[in-house]
Amino acid sequence: MADKYKKIDKTITVVYTMVIMNTVLNVKIDPKLKKEAQEVAKAIGLPVSTVVSASLREFVRTRSITISDEATLKPEIVEELLEMSKKARLGIDISPAFDNLDDAFKWLDTEDDS
Repeated sequence: MADKYKKIDKTITVVYTMVIMNTVLNVKIDPKLKKEAQEVAKAIGLPVSTVVSASLREFVRTRSITISDEATLKPEIVEELLEMSKKARLGIDISPAFDNLDDAFKWLDTEDDS
């Protein structure tokens, strides 16, 4: 008869644990970030909720947060830099050499931005 009660206790514990794990957390984030996070999570086969839960567990465990991001340039900046590099190789739009700082600043002040 004692075995009968052990099964009931185990079932109640499992159900109770599952209910606790279904707490909803509402967080306001940028829609673009949300979409990107969903795409990355999907690519590695995880729901976003698992990614967020893992991040929160790590935060609680370590009591710290690490924020990093690889520097990426906007496409228009990359295009402009490539154009500038091409002009430099061709000797176009190159500043002259200066003997002193005052002459350099004068040249910069008179330079046309167009």
